[in-house]
Amino acid sequence: MAEIFIRKFSEVSGGRFDPEFYIGQTIQIATYPLKNFVKIKSGKRIPKGRSYANTTTTYKYLRVDDLDSEILEIDIDKLKSIDKDIFTLLERYEIHNDEVALSIAGTIGKVFIFHNTTSNRVILTENCVKLQAQDNLLPKFLSLILKTDFLQSQMKRQYIQTTIPKLAIERIKELQIPSIPPLSTQQHIIDLMDKAYKAKQEKENKAKELLDSIDSYLLEELGIILPLRANNTLDSRIYTQKISALSGSRFDANYHQKYYRDLEKSLLSSPYPLVNLASLINNFKKGIEVGSSEYSQNKEIPFIRVSDITNNGIDFDNVQKFISASLFENLKAYKPKQNELLYSKDGTVGICLEADVSRDYIISGGILRLELKAEVDKDFLCFLLGSYMINVFANRVSIGAVIKHLNIGEFLNLKIPLPPLAIQTQIANRLKSSKFQALSLEKEAKEILNKAKIDVETLLLSAGGGNPCI
Repeated sequence: MAEIFIRKFSEVSGGRFDPEFYIGQTIQIATYPLKNFVKIKSGKRIPKGRSYANTTTTYKYLRVDDLDSEILEIDIDKLKSIDKDIFTLLERYEIHNDEVALSIAGTIGKVFIFHNTTSNRVILTENCVKLQAQDNLLPKFLSLILKTDFLQSQMKRQYIQTTIPKLAIERIKELQIPSIPPLSTQQHIIDLMDKAYKAKQEKENKAKELLDSIDSYLLEELGIILPLRANNTLDSRIYTQKISALSGSRFDANYHQKYYRDLEKSLLSSPYPLVNLASLINNFKKGIEVGSSEYSQNKEIPFIRVSDITNNGIDFDNVQKFISASLFENLKAYKPKQNELLYSKDGTVGICLEADVSRDYIISGGILRLELKAEVDKDFLCFLLGSYMINVFANRVSIGAVIKHLNIGEFLNLKIPLPPLAIQTQIANRLKSSKFQALSLEKEAKEILNKAKIDVETLLLSAGGGNPCI
């Protein structure tokens, strides 16, 4: 919905004229510029013509994609490696313990307090800055301030609206924060958030256990035991194959790995008949690519891409692309319907979910709509297509070194075990119960953290002498 408001000319004269900058800008508390409390230093890009190391090294590169404001730790060992000579060139941009990383390009406002207990040394990307807290400010408390809606909304108003959004360092320095409470109060607030993060993590771990059990139960009921996968050593990846076995088949080495043959044998061990997926599908339809010129800035109708879906549903809250209502009227044929499954065939291959018909949206060309026949339980097939085993088979027949593409013919030719309908329904009901419990736990985890954030922001703002109008 459009927001209409007015500002006096004297308020905008000599400043910015884009309306987004002034939305909800009024602040009713005493605030101070961030530069009074921190030192701000930039990161650096890898030199032009150079790239990440081909082997694992003890020199790492921290990117925006590696940051997550909702987690407390990063696995430093899993960061991209760089060569020693590149590290030497960029050494002044190394990030150290208790420095706060803040993303300033692309995704604005990701916040992470850096902890490194390994022997690795880490360079910070040019798309972030690092903030060093002064003596009267605890680093972890600084990270909590930056995560508040009070600061995040300021960052949103301050960044430059370009193809890749950017937040200038000079504008970061002028971000307004409430007065800093005594160190004891800062620690109390940190303890509140640590307790919330711990409770959130416990519920998420329980949810993960339930979701992980879905695959195990499904395979057990289908009488399938997965083969062990060899360690990813050089010896395990070298094997021979007769030319007769390759004739009329694919020549890429990955396709002919022994693990796939073992997996096929496991599939054959199921007591239930194997059928081609095509025999269970009445009809299938692809989504559509509307083109970037058709994207709407008004967030009217969601344009759902593969990055917006998981086996648990569509993440409508974080959809990035939208189309206009008028364009949607012309593309209604691409809106999923009742009792359809959605399946990702491009990029991340193998995501399967039930179509959500509670709202209007259309799907991208990387997603298939599957209309099923009566002899298959929709929920059973959804769990099966989203399982690890079928995912392995689907990715095996996909093509593309960088972005995978699953040929629809290859997809429809996949073989799956098919129990009688009554057993399908029995299995599906058990799995739906586990999934519901898991999603409920995930929801509770989010609510715990959100409540803690609200409580903390209230404490921060009350210390500043009032409430924000943001």
